[in-house]
This record gives sequence, C-alpha cells and structure tokens, in this order.
Amino acid sequence: MMPTCKEVIRLVGARTGPAGPALAALVRVHLLLCGDCSRYRDELARLAPLARKAVREPLEVERLNELERRILLFLPPSESAQ
Repeated sequence: MMPTCKEVIRLVGARTGPAGPALAALVRVHLLLCGDCSRYRDELARLAPLARKAVREPLEVERLNELERRILLFLPPSESAQ
C-alpha cells in the first residue's frame, strides 16, 4: 500500500530511513509522483548541512541583528502593537 504524504515526510525526516526494501521502494515511488514530498526532501537535504554549519560557526552580533530585522519584516503585526 502506498504511504501517505504524512508517512513519507516522517520517513524522509528520520535519520534511519524506511525499514525494509519494500517500504523504501514505495517511498521512492511516492517521491517520484508527489511534487510536494520530493520538494520537502530536497529542501531538507539542503537545510541539514546549513544547520550543522550554523551550530559550528556562531554569528557575529551585527549579522545576527540584520538577520533578526529581516525576519521581522515578514511577520504579521502582532495584536499588542495595535
């Protein structure tokens, strides 16, 4: 039985991968057919090395402040600011 998107996302995010060759094959088929899940897998593959690097190399204060400012630009205004 073909795994659902929720199951595939859980398996893709797990470090061990799917248990057994049959499930691994079904996950590969699902990823071929489902653009959303394959996009998630690709984004996760790009994000993991960046996250490891971020842990090893702390940001300078100026860079951290700029990053925070840019993130806040995309957040909706809070109700307390009204």
